[in-house]
Formats: sequence, structure tokens, C-alpha cells
Amino acid sequence: MKVTPIQAEHLDEVGRFLHQHLAKRIPPEAWVRSLTHRWAADQPNFGIQLRTDDGRLVGAICAAYSDQTIDGRVERFCNPHSWCVLDECRHASLGLVVPLVRQPGYHFTMFTPNPKVAQVFLGLRFKLLDDTLLYFPNLPSLRAFGGGRFVESRREQIAARLDGVARREFEAHAGIPWLEFVAFGVPGDACLAIYKRGRWKRMACAGLMHVSDPAAMQRHGHLLRHHLLLARGIPVTRVEARFLAAAPPLALRTKRLQPKLALTKTLADGQVRDVYSELMALDI
Repeated sequence: MKVTPIQAEHLDEVGRFLHQHLAKRIPPEAWVRSLTHRWAADQPNFGIQLRTDDGRLVGAICAAYSDQTIDGRVERFCNPHSWCVLDECRHASLGLVVPLVRQPGYHFTMFTPNPKVAQVFLGLRFKLLDDTLLYFPNLPSLRAFGGGRFVESRREQIAARLDGVARREFEAHAGIPWLEFVAFGVPGDACLAIYKRGRWKRMACAGLMHVSDPAAMQRHGHLLRHHLLLARGIPVTRVEARFLAAAPPLALRTKRLQPKLALTKTLADGQVRDVYSELMALDI
């Protein structure tokens, strides 16, 4: 067996492999697109691959790299995901993961492991992230009117409402069609929200995947809730508690069933976000 980095010339073959052996509903070209977002200045690989001595691809684990600005510092992330090895080669599976997570200078995240994979990563000193989920009603608000407040959900107009980190986060993800974006707040104090539409108890639900500024969300979240209800017809929002400074009014607390893990020496749970990951790059 040969363990080597996935490079650009391998992507088409890796895409076909993952389509055939991991998730047939995701076309090969979608796998390739998910791996080619330029979210990092330095892209050392696209993951790690396992091949037989005669060159046959029998395993792969993907990796998304990103440079993220957190509290004014640029932090480097590696997000391993989509670990797939053919049954007859499972004995060599760990050899894919270890070279990836031993790369120096990165925070590592793993957001979509099944329970067995989660146990493997826990054995590699990853830690479980806070699993508190909040469900809260999107209520109309009289404070949504006047005072320079704005809500913008048109993609072509959102960037003009944002600056700094929030604008860079929007521009990095704006081309992903299944994501929804809302900029809201007041000039000079705006927040970006990224969500996907789903269902909860037979109701439309906004699965809030990212909040660019928890403090701005605390000040202006009523604008987002007002917009989701009246402009989008979505009565409920779901969000991980670690993304917010405080729970919104009438929030119901529950637990996330999907394990999420991180390997970092310096970042708190709330600083490990879902942006720049397979959760954004793949429609899952």
C-alpha cells in the first residue's frame, strides 16, 4: 500500500471514487468542486489517498484548508472529512489520517464523523465540541423599522453592506448555491448569517450555520428573526449555542446528535466555526 497526498491531478479520480463508494447522490464533479475552493493561501494537498502497489485507488480522506481571522489573528485550519476505504483495505485506514493530523501549524476540525469515526479521532486527541442546540421562534419586531437598520438578502447587494471579516466570509462562500445569506444591522455594526432551509416538526426551519459576529447578533438578531418570518416564511431557527453570545427569547435547548470534534490548543469551542468546511462545500 502507498499513502500519498491528493494533488490536483488526482481530483477527478478521487471524485469518482467517493461517488461510487461513499455517497452516490453526490456527483463526481460535485466532490471535485467541494475540494477546490481557494480558502487558504497555502494548499499543501487536498487530503490523503491510499493506493495499491499497481496504482489502484482504494481509499481517500479529503481535507479543506482555510485561513480564518479570529479575534484579529489569522488562524490556519485543516478540515478532514469524507474518509472512505474499501473493505479489503480497512487495515490500512489509519495510515490515511495520521499524516494529515500531524501537519504542523493547523487547527483541525472534523464535523461529520459517524460514531465509529468519532471514536478514532477522539483517540487522536480530538475533543468533542459543545453539543447544545437552540430552537427559537422567529418573531416580528417593531424595532425592525427605522433608525438606519437594514436587512439584505440579495446576493449581489450583500457585500456592500459588510466589511472586514464578514465581507471576506461572504465572498468566500457566495458561489455555493445551497447556502442562504443575510446581512443585517446598522451601518458600521453589521452581522452576516449563513443558513440552510430545512424542516423541524413539520415547520420550515432555518438551520443557522454561521454568525459572523455574536455580539452584533445579540444587538440586531431581532432583524434576522423578523426577516426570516415575514420575508422567507420560516417560523423557526435552529443554531448551535456556541455560535451565540446568549440564547434568544423563548429558545428551546436540546442536543446535537451529530458529533463534531476539534484538535486545537488555543481556540475555544465558539471560535471553531462551520464556515470553510465540508458542511458548506457539500450539500449535506
